[in-house]
Amino acid sequence: MELAVSIDKEMKTGFPLAQEESGRVNAVAFDRAELRAAPTFGQGLYLVVSGPSPENGAHVRLLPSLDAGLPEYRQIEIVSEERATNDGLPQEHAPARYEKSMPLSGLSGSKGIELIGLNGRKKFSLADGAFR
Repeated sequence: MELAVSIDKEMKTGFPLAQEESGRVNAVAFDRAELRAAPTFGQGLYLVVSGPSPENGAHVRLLPSLDAGLPEYRQIEIVSEERATNDGLPQEHAPARYEKSMPLSGLSGSKGIELIGLNGRKKFSLADGAFR
């Protein structure tokens, strides 16, 4: 059974989404982010993020901060990387949307994670093994 929390409606209203944007020049916007339980019991949670693909056809990555220490909320940024010229995917055939996922095992802070994109930030609390 898949367990998911969608923040799509929250992001459209802008209420829980912090308006502070990423300071990176290669930051990417997102319009949906959710936490899902792994398909196999006991494998933890995954962060799944989607949104419009960058106009330049760049590759999208989820980039966690790996600073020393344990922050309350580990930051995970959505960034773009230029595609190699020989990657076999011409610009005119680049997908209109992206979807990326990442396991959160060992990556969350003491309280959870904070997703940072071009259009804002969203915190996910991971209290006592549950999320809200």
